[in-house]
Amino acid sequence: MAEDLRFSLLGPVRAWRGGQELELGSPQQRLVLAVLLLAGGRAVSGEQVMDAVWGQTRPRTAPQVLRTYVSRLRAVLGTDALRSIGDGYALRAGASDLAELHELYGEGRYAEALALWQGEPLAGLSGLFAESQRARLSEQRLAALEHRLDADLDEGRHAEAVSELNALCAEHPTRERLRGLLMLALYRAGRQAEAIGVYTDTRRLLAGELGVDPSPELSELYQRIISADPELGRAPARPGSVHAPVTHAPRQLPADSADFTGREREIEEMVTALRSGETSALVVTAVAGAGGVGKTTLAVHVAHQLAGSYPDGQLFVDLRGWGAEPLEPATVLGSFLRALGLDEAPEDLAERAALYRSVLADRRVLVVLDNASDAGQVRPLMPGSSLCGVIVTSRARLTDLIGARQMDLEVLGPVEALRLLGRIAGEARVAAERPAAMDLVAACGFLPLAIRIAAARLAARPNWSVAGMRDRLSDERRRLAELRAGDLAIEATFTLGYEQLDDTHARAFRLLAVPDGGDLPLAAAAALLDLPEHDAEDICEGLVDVSMLQSPSPGRYRFHDLLKIYARSRCDDPEVRRAALDRLLDFYLASTGAAMGLITPGDRRPALAAARSAGMPFADATAAIDWINEEEQGLLGCIEQAARTPGCDLHQAVVLLDMGIDILGFDSDSARIERIGDLLVGAAEERGDQVQLARARVTRGLTRVDRNRHDAAAADGMAGRDLSFEHGDLATYAKALNLLALCANERRERSTAVACYLQAVETSRSIGDLAYLATGLGNLARALSAVGRHDEALEAAGEAERIMLDLRDGQYDADATYQYGIVLCEAGRPEEAVLKLETAVTEYARMKMRGWQGSALFRAGEAYLAAGMAERALERAEEALTMLVESGDEWGQGMALTVLGQALWDLGQPGRSQACLAEALSIFERLSLSEAADVRALLTKLNA
Repeated sequence: MAEDLRFSLLGPVRAWRGGQELELGSPQQRLVLAVLLLAGGRAVSGEQVMDAVWGQTRPRTAPQVLRTYVSRLRAVLGTDALRSIGDGYALRAGASDLAELHELYGEGRYAEALALWQGEPLAGLSGLFAESQRARLSEQRLAALEHRLDADLDEGRHAEAVSELNALCAEHPTRERLRGLLMLALYRAGRQAEAIGVYTDTRRLLAGELGVDPSPELSELYQRIISADPELGRAPARPGSVHAPVTHAPRQLPADSADFTGREREIEEMVTALRSGETSALVVTAVAGAGGVGKTTLAVHVAHQLAGSYPDGQLFVDLRGWGAEPLEPATVLGSFLRALGLDEAPEDLAERAALYRSVLADRRVLVVLDNASDAGQVRPLMPGSSLCGVIVTSRARLTDLIGARQMDLEVLGPVEALRLLGRIAGEARVAAERPAAMDLVAACGFLPLAIRIAAARLAARPNWSVAGMRDRLSDERRRLAELRAGDLAIEATFTLGYEQLDDTHARAFRLLAVPDGGDLPLAAAAALLDLPEHDAEDICEGLVDVSMLQSPSPGRYRFHDLLKIYARSRCDDPEVRRAALDRLLDFYLASTGAAMGLITPGDRRPALAAARSAGMPFADATAAIDWINEEEQGLLGCIEQAARTPGCDLHQAVVLLDMGIDILGFDSDSARIERIGDLLVGAAEERGDQVQLARARVTRGLTRVDRNRHDAAAADGMAGRDLSFEHGDLATYAKALNLLALCANERRERSTAVACYLQAVETSRSIGDLAYLATGLGNLARALSAVGRHDEALEAAGEAERIMLDLRDGQYDADATYQYGIVLCEAGRPEEAVLKLETAVTEYARMKMRGWQGSALFRAGEAYLAAGMAERALERAEEALTMLVESGDEWGQGMALTVLGQALWDLGQPGRSQACLAEALSIFERLSLSEAADVRALLTKLNA
């Protein structure tokens, strides 16, 4: 029932029926639901929904995909909840947090309304519609927040509101309502001078940013404050909330950064935790992060916001923990005690620490301990009273600092990074070259210190363009040298951390930077380091602890981009780098071979690859498939890097690419795989290795077939055939013949295709390569079927299936079953074909090969059509189209649209049928594919 449904938009888009959360599908499908929810029960036309989902990038297949999304939502929500009205849709919504929000707003219950928010509204949804709605809802939240803060002031909570208002004003600097509330809160908290300062800053900001003066309301409030108007009122403070300042109230905080940007979540978390009077224990926040990530800047910024909550003073010290001479705790204690009004202090560290705790026992003091080396350096500096608060920053995670709230500080997000660049280099300058500016902050790895240095260089050189600065950073070999301005230098910051590493960790730091790819699994890191996994894990985690390496998830490791460049600069021995890369290549080869042994049993390539390492152990085929999908980018990156590196094991690289593309299927980036093939071909030619050249050309040719580059693929096939035959490599010879047959088939040269497949089959049979024999038989079956030799085709397809059933201990092979299903359909046995093709769909789904799953779905649609089951054909074709759009397979999209068009015609919908067929024809003509002739003939037949 629709009444049982409950929806959430004030965070991620979610839905529940009763207490059970519902699965809403992909982000685009959730966006369709969000569009209908935001309409509040009104009908929304299909055009409006498509505009919201795709905007100006709407694909031609958008109407079909939208219908699929609506169908899936109906299946989840119920047909009574989502109705079709005219050419659009309406949601008969149940309860939603958005409706509840508006109800609470109307009743003035702003605190309750604010509690409904679960983060960013419409989180995870992209596009102009989502962004505009997010901005609208966020504005509503901000207005409610202003109402709630106004009520807080009316109830006398002035001191508590100051910190929150400070943070909000920093986030929304030109919002005068917030500025006025902050002025009033400060005035009522007895901080008249600061209230006046807020107005002065606001007037300067508005004049500089917008060229306007403060509003009459804000100006009037300012006049009332400077004249101490008694009608402003001064609500009584709660008992114990105000403490008279002591005689010695140190104010040691460095100046706050005028261009501080972002970090809203971290600021809120720290301010909330450190606001005095909220706990019976000392509150310590320990901020960890890499050099240059902005730990000190954040600590100082938060400390300034908290200063009003610690009226007895703020202590600050740079502990120099990562320099050559870290400060001793006794030295720091002596300095702190003098700042607190004591001229003399005991020599003994324990006595000095005890005196320090005694002095602070009844005072509210904030202590900022910057740049600590370890917990041992800061423990003696901890106050003993819960009235105090402590902020510690360090490159290391101080996990042994008992009771501390740990915070890992990451780099800025892209939007925050651009804002920081603009605040230093000039907003107009950055806005005028926004794409170049985004490239520039990306080259800085979104690291605040690097962005500051680049921005400072731009600010000092008004004639430089942002694009020019970006270009200076484009060469990785020069990037660190360019990121230097005065006494600020990224390289020097990294060196401080590197020089603290022992020999074991320093070696690992250098070797882990060898691969070009992104993050590494632990097993790959162990291969690079040539160590057992448990030893490698200890070393990697040690580097993570001191922020010289990142761990985005358990058992995976990566570098910050700039830190990786620095690590590579420390490994200048090419032989060391090559040996590490060979170990990684061997690991991927062994692991892919083990995966292939489970996914496609009987394949001879893993045994012939002769990997030296054991590779990954897999519990079953599902685990192997998951690993292959997860490691695809690392695997391809390793092959690409090996092809570019002189002296790397070319044989292993070629075999790994050959195995990899067989398992990965065409869901992968075929353009990238072809480029890697180009590199391997070039490396083999340069080395004069004819055997590897033959293999590389055949592998590249198969990729070119997937990209519909059949002439180039045929050239690779002929070269690979001749070279492999000449050197007696019959396994590659069989693959080359298969490749040539594929190309002949595309040219509609059926007899040539059959002849090549027959020769490939006999070659595989002669060398006992059963797995590839089954592949060849399946392809031969398709070719025989195309020329009307159906009995022979069925015999070949049946043999292929039997071989794979034997190799897989009775489990169906997706490819063999897929081929058999197509041949059965073409032989006039559609009911049997449906069973085979549905089995193939299931197997491809299990193997997570969505592109092949989409192909099996539209082939099943063809079989359903032939069996007279048009409605089922329509369903399968629509599912196929959605998958093939997501995987980017345009040929498959054309085939799915063709099935859709035929099914719609049979169901009496000629208009939609012709539209689908016209779109299919457009795709095939654009790709110059022979299927265009088939669709033209079909259109002619239907229009006759």
